Amino acid sequence: MNLGIESDIQILLLIAAIVLSFGISWWTYQNNTRLPVSLKWTNVGIRTSALVILFVLLFNPFFESQNELVFKQNVAVVLDNTQSLSIGKGEWDGMNSYSDIINNLSLDDTTAVRYHTFGFDRDLFPMSADSLDLSGTITDINRSFTTLAQSDTNFDGVIFVSDGIFNRGLNPVNAASRMDIPFFVVAAGDTSRVRDVFVRSAFYNPTAFTNSRMPIRAEIVNEGFPDRQVDVRLFRNNNLVDTQTINTSENRSVHSVEFDVLLEDEGTENFRIEIPELGGEFSTENNRYNFTVSVLDNQLRILHLAFEIHPDVRALRHLLATDEAILQNQITWTGQDRFLNGPLPVDADTLDLIILHGYPVDNIPPQVHNQISSLISQTNVMLISTPLTNHSELPNYLDNIQPITYTGNTPIDALLPVINTAENDHPILDLDIPDLNRAPELRGPIRNHILTQGARALLNISFRGSPSEVPLVGIREVGNVRVSQVNAQKWHLWSQNLNEDYRIFYGEFFSNLVQWTASSTSDNLLDISTTRQSFDEGEPILFRANVVTETGSPDNDARVDVNINQNGEDLQTFAMRNLGGGRFSLDIGTLPAGNYSYEATALRGNTQIETQDGSFTVNESSLEFTDTIRRDGLLRAIAENTEGAFFEWNDMNGFRSIFREAGLLNQRTEIETDVKRAHHSYWWFVLVIFLLGTEWVIRKYYDLA
Repeated sequence: MNLGIESDIQILLLIAAIVLSFGISWWTYQNNTRLPVSLKWTNVGIRTSALVILFVLLFNPFFESQNELVFKQNVAVVLDNTQSLSIGKGEWDGMNSYSDIINNLSLDDTTAVRYHTFGFDRDLFPMSADSLDLSGTITDINRSFTTLAQSDTNFDGVIFVSDGIFNRGLNPVNAASRMDIPFFVVAAGDTSRVRDVFVRSAFYNPTAFTNSRMPIRAEIVNEGFPDRQVDVRLFRNNNLVDTQTINTSENRSVHSVEFDVLLEDEGTENFRIEIPELGGEFSTENNRYNFTVSVLDNQLRILHLAFEIHPDVRALRHLLATDEAILQNQITWTGQDRFLNGPLPVDADTLDLIILHGYPVDNIPPQVHNQISSLISQTNVMLISTPLTNHSELPNYLDNIQPITYTGNTPIDALLPVINTAENDHPILDLDIPDLNRAPELRGPIRNHILTQGARALLNISFRGSPSEVPLVGIREVGNVRVSQVNAQKWHLWSQNLNEDYRIFYGEFFSNLVQWTASSTSDNLLDISTTRQSFDEGEPILFRANVVTETGSPDNDARVDVNINQNGEDLQTFAMRNLGGGRFSLDIGTLPAGNYSYEATALRGNTQIETQDGSFTVNESSLEFTDTIRRDGLLRAIAENTEGAFFEWNDMNGFRSIFREAGLLNQRTEIETDVKRAHHSYWWFVLVIFLLGTEWVIRKYYDLA
């Protein structure tokens, strides 16, 4: 028992307490003549013992014991389940070679290890090693590692089996390093090149417009067919519309083929780029590339009105100019009532969106404010701040329609964005999110800014490493008008960053934000759509919906059912997930290639509120067959950056020994210390009562007061 004594003074106090207890007890009985001597000293001992126990308990003593606990190591086994590993080439024999890897891993030896087996393609999923079917059509290693890191199990190591080829998501090396556990990488597949001609990629706009021409560019890779003429055909709705011929002069070459298509009718157009089979080709699965284009009858008409010459303005204008779905009018205020590329339009009837970049700034004449107020009262508005933006005047000039409002003086400082997890499912955030903690710093207000009523924050700020609830990007719907607000500047550093992840995020985020803000809100009680008009085979089909009451407020009591059908045949009915605030989401998983339609029904109880229908396309995917060369460099980087080890599948002799040296084949022991406080046990108090009770009985027997 440890008495919790930490100093000489406490020891002296305890000795003094014992002496005092004995002194009090002896003094009580020193002049007593009724009790026999033996009982007198018995009572002195009893009372002393009771007092000593109480004094000792005041020192908060505790009992301490140690136990040795033995645990098995938790090891995650992450297996690549994609089509690229089903192809036999070189020494790799598809599933047969994969089975050899599984056997060499000895996953049935669980003496000291508890194996947790997962497969992955577009994401991670639990599975058993004997259920591998190599059917995945999309590979996203980064997302799979991110999902593994969020597991409830604390893993001690990872066995990762893959060819390292990914065709979706970010580079996975950083995601593996952040887990801070060793990765033992087994490189599956083959590094040899084969004779093949395939369509590596196609570049096109998924959204186009009627009565316009759409360029389509295909990249054709030749592996091992020199001095050949190769036809590249373009099919439109299964009809051959154009043929281009490439001439291969070398053993390995890449060719770019251009097509130009006139789009006349609104709707969904199905395209296919195809290469006829060449004798001696390794595979013909990658000789075609399917995609769809949604043809609309109009473009988004946007007025970009800037009030400061700033790199952010140039970056956004460049981004919008590269999108053929946008017809952009660029106007810049230069002082007083003067504008470059002006004047301001008289009304906004022909506009889908007005972007106010840097508004308001000081010294704008009242007549210009009035013109702008008139314009923004008629259409959707997007607000983006610059260094000269006067945040305190913004509510006055916008009639309080902005999503983020000023509540007091605030410094402008360096900050980073943080995703608002409550809005993770919003279509604007339907993109790959890089590591925002390492992103280029923005500048903006760091406090005294809040959301207005009915507004939602997509991004909040992180200041000096501490996330906060201060909104950075907010959105709001006011009647049939949408308003978005970006409360920071220096975004051009993202658009020019050497890290491709941040450049991609900048482009996709601002494109999504512009598209959402420019889209008109409808008068329907139910609004539903897929996140995209077309999906690649293997991608999840995602739906988003909003339901409002007849008064226009969010309907929290509604439910939404979605029926999916193909060629007039009902496939399945799904219930959408209620996110609150009248918002719903649905992930129906993957579907085979084809054209699909859906009918959504909103209900309140048993009462039908409204129905909406729509369609989407799933494109046949050949991504897994366009690149089959194992990426040893990436796999080695994962192993080295996590202090693990790298092995080739056909040379795993040292795997078990290195695994053992890392301590993962030995049970883990932990010392558990059990501390029990004496005053938590009632037996001490029972003992005190017993002692004092015994003394009382003796005194009572001899008629002592």
